[in-house]
Amino acid sequence: MNDLSFSKPALAEALSVVLPTPAETLLLRACLYPSDSARRAWQQWQDCKNDLTDEFLGDNKSVKKLRPLVFNAQNTHGVQLDKESQTYLRSAYLQEDLRSKMVRRICRSVLLLFEREGIQTIVLKGMALAETVYANPVLRHCHDIDLLLKHGDVDRAKKLLPSVGFREIDQNGQRTGGTCKFEHESGLPVELHTALFQLPYYNGSQGKVWERSRKEMIADCPATILAPADNLLHVCCHAFHQSRRESLRWVSDAWFIMDRNRDLDWEIVLEGAHRSHLNLPFSVTLAYLAEELDAPVPPGFLNRLFVAASKSSVMERDLALFSAHSSRRGSLTNLFRSMKSWRGRADMLRWLLLPSPGYLYMVEEARPSCPLPVHYICRLLRYVRCIFHNSPHAIRRIRWRIDRLFLRTNLRTP
Repeated sequence: MNDLSFSKPALAEALSVVLPTPAETLLLRACLYPSDSARRAWQQWQDCKNDLTDEFLGDNKSVKKLRPLVFNAQNTHGVQLDKESQTYLRSAYLQEDLRSKMVRRICRSVLLLFEREGIQTIVLKGMALAETVYANPVLRHCHDIDLLLKHGDVDRAKKLLPSVGFREIDQNGQRTGGTCKFEHESGLPVELHTALFQLPYYNGSQGKVWERSRKEMIADCPATILAPADNLLHVCCHAFHQSRRESLRWVSDAWFIMDRNRDLDWEIVLEGAHRSHLNLPFSVTLAYLAEELDAPVPPGFLNRLFVAASKSSVMERDLALFSAHSSRRGSLTNLFRSMKSWRGRADMLRWLLLPSPGYLYMVEEARPSCPLPVHYICRLLRYVRCIFHNSPHAIRRIRWRIDRLFLRTNLRTP
């Protein structure tokens, strides 16, 4: 693994709660590494699971997230599996193969429709990456089809999609960030985006993204996808800020982007991270890929990225902490426990008690008409209420400690 001796941002340890666990990392190595290294990682993964021999492979949550890649590793590298697990993985792979054909057929119908009507489209995430960086599209499960459109084309696209079997999904009361969701009669979702990220704050390089896009064959149809530099940034930072980051697919996506594009323009990557205010989350995810999975990241680039991330604004740090706190392992206790520096802990306390005004307006939807001190007081009261709600005996314990304090004071009084 790469030895990265550069100074990471103060919040790096806390933000690492969004990353895969050590056990998940071993499984990812078994799926991504070449033969001998993959087999060693698989054995280490088995060894760290003391009860694995008594556990059916299909019941393991990590394996479920990576079934096609685990099957491929078993076939390609000969990782050892019992017959029951082999049957399970083979069945899952065949199901994924059938699903992939269905997804490709539907995607092709949408792309041809939009091309015929003159609607510019960029294919994003799963579908684009499955067709361009994975050895076989079946290896990348596609939960949905994500398409980036220009604002002026969205209304036309919405009117056209019902003609190929889609209905619009009602999103009343949800924060859509300019995304329109449709569902095919087969149940496959399609999302139309007007920006790469839900928060407008992160879309500073949107215009450049369209300029750098490139033509590829997607589902046997001419289509447009992001440039590799933009794809890498989008995959890593979208995973950091989205609720499905635990899927682990973002890791293999980013790893294959770098593996298949050894001539990646890292200057464009750094510029995109800076323009999009994403230096901090990008430094966390990219360092993980380099340190734990030996992704081909130039060490000099990581050094520059860490320096830029260390200079992140208060707003950027607040948004990163919010995303980390929203993750599966992002409880406040875990965040504080993982911090090694006082600067990181100070940032955490400031975010809890006095977050930036921009953060309040953007994330917590504070009303500009209401004075800021009121928002801060209400926020503190919500934390207190949450603590008492999650711990029914909190008040009793506090009173008990106060009583003990008074008792000790009285005993010490002559």
